[in-house]
Amino acid sequence: MAEGSRANVKTQLFVFNVVLWLAGGILFAVGLWLLYDPEITKVVSAELKLTWFYHACYAMVVAGAATLVVGCVGCYGAMKERKSLLMLFAILLFILFVLNMAAFIVGIMYRNKAYLYTYDSFADALPRGYIEEQDYEFKEAVKKIESKFSCCGLREQPFQHGAPCLQDTCLCDPNVGEDCKDYSVFGSSCTVYAEPCLYKVISFLRQKMIAVIVMPLIVALIQLFGIWFVWRTQRNVGENVA
Repeated sequence: MAEGSRANVKTQLFVFNVVLWLAGGILFAVGLWLLYDPEITKVVSAELKLTWFYHACYAMVVAGAATLVVGCVGCYGAMKERKSLLMLFAILLFILFVLNMAAFIVGIMYRNKAYLYTYDSFADALPRGYIEEQDYEFKEAVKKIESKFSCCGLREQPFQHGAPCLQDTCLCDPNVGEDCKDYSVFGSSCTVYAEPCLYKVISFLRQKMIAVIVMPLIVALIQLFGIWFVWRTQRNVGENVA
């Protein structure tokens, strides 16, 4: 294999691995952001059974970390100019491609079924009784969601609260343009948010799932290109390369 040709192959593989590392690093970082972003953790809590949202995020973190490691194999294979290492690199890229496509499919599935999953989560979290009757952690989780989304109750507004007029997070001011409704029971009356939190939580999770769908797909396409690139490089490697 000519020196110029070998140098060209090394350069091309190096450039590709830089792109691969960047893609893996971004995928890893986005996965961590989705797992630990305070805005998301206020909504996705174990008390409200919404942690299913994190399933695809874990796959993103694993795929991103693995992509960073696999990039090292590619660089080492390019430096040593060994067909066996390049083949191993291509196989690892294919495994990562499958993993990223799996995360992409899970993201689409969860986004399409966000209503069903969220409804079931709220039903499991509060199958009966009032929110005020639950433990402190549960009540705090509900308050965070009600404060964030300007809503009242989980699935059914406002009847999951025993006394919605006593819940500051449920009270609505019609003068600020909020969607409010009058509520009256046993001589107590107030103005509360007209919508339960279910629909706003669904909209929030669907929006965040865009990153779960887009990022694995982009990285998977880069890895697919890498498989083709390694295959083309293998064909151009001379007979004198072991």
